[in-house]
Amino acid sequence: MSDAAFELIGACVHSIRFTFTAQIDYPYASARLADDNPPESLFRRVQVASPPPSRNGRPWQTGLILDRKPFDPAGPLDRLSDVEVPTGLDGLGTPDPDAIILDLWLDVPKAPAKVDFPGSDVGRYILSVPYWQPVRGPGETVSMDVAYSATLRVLWTKAPTSRWVAVSFDAFWPVERDSADVLIPLGACDSLCPR
Repeated sequence: MSDAAFELIGACVHSIRFTFTAQIDYPYASARLADDNPPESLFRRVQVASPPPSRNGRPWQTGLILDRKPFDPAGPLDRLSDVEVPTGLDGLGTPDPDAIILDLWLDVPKAPAKVDFPGSDVGRYILSVPYWQPVRGPGETVSMDVAYSATLRVLWTKAPTSRWVAVSFDAFWPVERDSADVLIPLGACDSLCPR
């Protein structure tokens, strides 16, 4: 994934609401923006699948652990921040084309902002694989200035068919990518839902 951060605001059967910010000094980013003439906007592709794609032919939840047991995505959702995502876990594969409920390019304008880690969305989703975080340990918080930010509400292009969706900023490809996809349980509609 590029040098960016995702913060979930809400997701329901109608839409997803989130903030996307860029240039958080991800140490493994493959490319950096030029300091002397940065672009006015960044363009990022977001693809969402429902149900989430499999892991090497096995269900998407394979390998996730809660209380030393396999994670059950049909169970309670109040402890998602306690779900363990082991190192070495296979990433999500490419979804079946019929499972794609959103596929579009985002325009993320140059708009300075501050992003907090962890964000206000702690415990509302699970990462598909372990991923770099700017905080070093439990209880630590970090605020970072970013040059690009956008808060978006995007309608699904077709109805989700599962309680869970998977969000990828790399179109779920290649399987060996170093980025993490975001696994989100759909929640109740809120004041930002366009229903």
